[in-house]
Amino acid sequence: MNKVVEWFSGTMVKDVLGGLDGLITSKEEKMQAEIALKQIFIQKELELQKMQTDIIIEEAKGNFLQRSWRPILMLAFGFIVIYVKFLAPLFGFTIPPLEDEFWNLLQLGIGGYVIGRTGEKMMDSFTFGREKRKKRNNKE
Repeated sequence: MNKVVEWFSGTMVKDVLGGLDGLITSKEEKMQAEIALKQIFIQKELELQKMQTDIIIEEAKGNFLQRSWRPILMLAFGFIVIYVKFLAPLFGFTIPPLEDEFWNLLQLGIGGYVIGRTGEKMMDSFTFGREKRKKRNNKE
């Protein structure tokens, strides 16, 4: 996910702004176009983050499996790593080869889990803050 955000906010912006050099000759027009494009990119990035947050909120409202699939999956990954790296060599069990795809999936899972948990915590604090403001406004 970080790569998507980096691409969206970094590489793509530089490429688009670099393309403006050939289209716009006035420095003022170029600066105005850059500001407008950066605002659009920032808005689209915020929309993407909001969509991700909405997905996390819906999962949190769902049943046990919807709320718990990420932790269950990460526990399974953790068990596989512990087995392959510690238990199997220690007790002489057979060690299955883990392909590069497994490790890529594990990295993606950890990144998604961290982002997901961060989003959940942010929404909890956002919701708590909203409730606190309502209580304060009702007292006045």
